[in-house]
Amino acid sequence: MKKTILITGATGSVGKATAIKLAKENTQIVLLGRNAAKLSALRSEINRETGNNDIDILVADLADIASVKRAAQEFKQKYKRLDVLLNIAATYKNKREVSKDGLEMMFATNHMASFVLTTELLDLLKASAPSRVVAVAAPSFNKLNFDDLQGEKKFSALTLFGASKMANLLFTYALARKVQGTGVTTTVLHPGAVKSELTNDMPAFIKFIFWLLSSSADKPAKMLQQLSLAPEFASANGKFYKFDGKELKPSEYSSDKTVQDKLWQVSEELSNRVNV
Repeated sequence: MKKTILITGATGSVGKATAIKLAKENTQIVLLGRNAAKLSALRSEINRETGNNDIDILVADLADIASVKRAAQEFKQKYKRLDVLLNIAATYKNKREVSKDGLEMMFATNHMASFVLTTELLDLLKASAPSRVVAVAAPSFNKLNFDDLQGEKKFSALTLFGASKMANLLFTYALARKVQGTGVTTTVLHPGAVKSELTNDMPAFIKFIFWLLSSSADKPAKMLQQLSLAPEFASANGKFYKFDGKELKPSEYSSDKTVQDKLWQVSEELSNRVNV
């Protein structure tokens, strides 16, 4: 039976490279993004390059909780199983922007989208077990300011971006505890410095340095392919890996169950405010 894989951030460099590698594995790929034209073009490109015609698209705005919930409902209506959920999408905003739901844009896109999509699809993931949730983050050392999660009192782009990546780690570790014994596993990947659209809004000097140190998306894409399908990672749960396959040790803060649970509670409350 073909495995069904849902990928967010599919039109970005890492998402695209990963989708192509996974499409070569005789899988059913669903590409999720907000730009239908870009998704359609990518689907055609993957068709041509891999010969895999089981490529579908799902349009949703990840910064809009209702849109994410509708996408999850649409997916469940169309597909009877979900073997792998890949949360790759991310954004960086140099200036404070607010989503439709009143959330700071990096928090909304980088964390809330993954939280809402994953929790909305968790029943299907459990029904499809063994299944996997794989996220992309970074070894952030930024702690969350729960009194100012949305940067209303003080906005620092780099600090809040780092906080959104810490949120990815906290969510992964919390999810790993909650899915223990269900047949669902969750892991997170540090892709390293990759040439991507993520740097578009960064200050010029940071963008220049980043691009000097960056490599192609091929290495993280290969590792994401492994985390999604390789038998040796079938039982990996709550693990953090680098693009070269080395396991990274979680920080003391990201391992704090109290912080993990607090973020889960806040995220759940924000999600529950929005009805579809």
